[in-house]
Amino acid sequence: MSSKDNAAVIHQWLEEGWNRGNLSVADQLIDPDFVVHGAGGQTVRSGPEGARQLVAAWRTGFPDGRMTIDDLFAEGDEVAVRMTWTGTHTGNFYAYAPTGRQVSVTSIGIDRVANGKIVEGWGEVDMLGLYQQIGVIPRSGGSPPQ
Repeated sequence: MSSKDNAAVIHQWLEEGWNRGNLSVADQLIDPDFVVHGAGGQTVRSGPEGARQLVAAWRTGFPDGRMTIDDLFAEGDEVAVRMTWTGTHTGNFYAYAPTGRQVSVTSIGIDRVANGKIVEGWGEVDMLGLYQQIGVIPRSGGSPPQ
């Protein structure tokens, strides 16, 4: 597949899976042996089910959530994307009850695509900024939420 084709796979996953909540598209776009490399060096084999669970957690916490692609670059089988997730915290997000606060969270992902499926991914998300925006961690110089 060309770099352009690989970029289209990532774009489709972000639009269909993340923005529309069409989690069944994971079976089409995520390889069964999909591996995620996260912060702190952990590596998780998640396949399509793990990808669905991740998107579902974010869409549960932020039902109006929207992933905007700020930049997308493809070189060979790798696609890099800088994104911004915006939404309102009106549902449970992991251990945190809804706060009704709006968030804007930046992230960067690098994915490897083979045979039309995402097989490997690296991601960094500004979770500190997210938790500050929903009030579970104080902003610098502030006091903890009561």
